[in-house]
Amino acid sequence: MAKNLAHYFPNHKMRIELFFGAGGSFFYLPKPQYAILNDLDDDVYNLYMVVLRDSEGLKNEILRVPLSETLIKYWRSNRENSEMMRAVRFIYLSNFTYMGKGDTLRLGLDNAKLTLIDNVDKTLLDLKTAKITNRDFRDVLPRISFSKGVNDKSKCFLYLDPIYLETEHYYNVPTWSKDDTVDCLEIVATSGIRSAMSEFAHPFVLEEARRRNLIVIPVKSRANIKNRQTEILITNYDSPNLFE
Repeated sequence: MAKNLAHYFPNHKMRIELFFGAGGSFFYLPKPQYAILNDLDDDVYNLYMVVLRDSEGLKNEILRVPLSETLIKYWRSNRENSEMMRAVRFIYLSNFTYMGKGDTLRLGLDNAKLTLIDNVDKTLLDLKTAKITNRDFRDVLPRISFSKGVNDKSKCFLYLDPIYLETEHYYNVPTWSKDDTVDCLEIVATSGIRSAMSEFAHPFVLEEARRRNLIVIPVKSRANIKNRQTEILITNYDSPNLFE
C-alpha cells in the first residue's frame, strides 16, 4: 500500500500532514527534507520525548508487551496514562497494524518486534527535522509562512489521511461528520499546494470530489468479514513525479 501511495506523490521538499494519527504514512513512505506533522493528539511529541529520554526502556517494554490482536483491539478504544505506555501503544498501532491505521494486526513471517526495536532510534531521526503541531486540521495551513524562494508552495506537498467517512476508528478526536470530509476536500481544492487525500470510494466522497473537479485514483481494495472497500487517492494534480 505504501509503495502504491508513493508512486502518486509528487516531488517535494516539504510535506505537510494534517492527520498524522499513528504515523503510518510518514514512517512507511519516503521521507521529505522537511515536514510539518499535525494531529489533535500529542502522541507524536510524547513518543519523541520517550525515545529521547529512555530509548532503552522503550525497547524493553516492546519486548515485554505481547503482540496480540486482543491488545490491538483494546488499544483501539483505550488510552494509556503513563508516558512510556502511551509511547508503546502509539508505536504498536503505527508499526503492527495495516498502514498504521490501528484496525488490523499485520501477520506474516517476520520477527516484527526485533525489527521495531532496531528501528527505535531511527524513529527519533525520522522525527528530528519535523515540526509537530496539535491543531484542528483547518487551522494548520493559515499558520504556515509561505514565501517565494524560501518556503515556496510549489516545493510543498499536502497530504490528508483523515478518518474515513462512516468508518470505525480508534482516534481520540471529536465525532467525524460529512462536513469534516467536505472541509478536507475543500482544502485539497483551494490550498494552492499540490495535495492528496486518502479515503474510501464512498458515494458521497466521490460526488463531492467530482463537484470540485478533483482527480480520483483507485489505489487498493481492502476486504474484511463485513465488506470490501476500494481505497482511493483524491488529488488536485494529474501528473505526479516520483521522489528525487
